[in-house]
Amino acid sequence: MIKLLSIRLCTRYVIRNMCTPSTSGPSSSQSSARAQYRPSEFQKFILVWTKKYKSKEEIPSFVSADLIERSRSQARIKIANVLMLLTALASLGAIFAGKAAAKRGESVHQMNIDWHKKYEEDYIKKQDPTSK
Repeated sequence: MIKLLSIRLCTRYVIRNMCTPSTSGPSSSQSSARAQYRPSEFQKFILVWTKKYKSKEEIPSFVSADLIERSRSQARIKIANVLMLLTALASLGAIFAGKAAAKRGESVHQMNIDWHKKYEEDYIKKQDPTSK
């Protein structure tokens, strides 16, 4: 049991150390943090909407790519939350509309029966003038 525990600890140590970037020399994460981009109008809107800046005028002409990506991710989360809320409200609306229709006596089965009766009546009306 102790041997198994020591193997697990050793593998966790190796995995943890192999997954972290080395501190010597410039790494790709450091160079990407320095990369500066000119944000578009839509990206400026997202930066203001996610409250990274108070207004579009405060946004500098060049912004880091990490800041843009973080604000885009936050905007995606906000939009997803709004869409989930709208879906839940639409579901509740459909439930209440269905219950109100059931109280009025409307059902899909009854609508189907009524449509078939009307279809048969129309067919009989079309057949009567041709047979005379």
